[in-house]
Amino acid sequence: MDYAPIKKQRVSDIIVERIKDSIENGIIKPGDKLPSERELASSLNVSRGTVREALSILEAKGVVEVQSGKGVFLLQNSQAELFRLLNATFREERTDLLELLELRQSLEGQASFFAAERRNEQDLENIKQALERLENSVCTNQVAAQEDYDFHMAIVEASHNSMMVTTLRMISEACIDGLQAARSEAMLIPGKPKVVLQEHIEIFQAINEANPEKARQLLIHHLENVKRQVIDFV
Repeated sequence: MDYAPIKKQRVSDIIVERIKDSIENGIIKPGDKLPSERELASSLNVSRGTVREALSILEAKGVVEVQSGKGVFLLQNSQAELFRLLNATFREERTDLLELLELRQSLEGQASFFAAERRNEQDLENIKQALERLENSVCTNQVAAQEDYDFHMAIVEASHNSMMVTTLRMISEACIDGLQAARSEAMLIPGKPKVVLQEHIEIFQAINEANPEKARQLLIHHLENVKRQVIDFV
């Protein structure tokens, strides 16, 4: 299979689109083996981790089957059924991520307000260190999903609201998966990772200045920008 490099579109969606195109054009048929992670990553100009995540989603939705030691195979469904499953994957992935961001806006917006009111010196140091790790990862062109999550968690911990901390920890896996997708897409837009980093810096500054309302507004605005990016990549 010969794939063109990814342009400005959702990374996981592009992989699904290429599989759909290949099915429609008869390049791959139900039961056929897909290209390897390495081949897909090279053709699409993305990381193998991103390809692996997309294939995991397709496996969970019943589109492909991973056979240990052999590779990834398109399931033996009819073409119409495969298209139905692939289209459902598009809709569910977008909806899940947007709903997660709405939840985070509500939770983390108020947490940042409390953090600016209640933070102590150790809290500030924790947030600062998380920000420095995020900045280092951005400067070395890493996706930095874990570092982004750690920064937001440090803010929620600085709220000194145990229920908020517990809630964010409960959805940590979904948050990191969402950050992986959003930040991978941001890396396809020239200069975007540094713009996002600056948003994090400004949130920290507002908390450091003990300005609760500014911190809340900046964090909500930051996540709203992520939502717009997700929608733009549809």
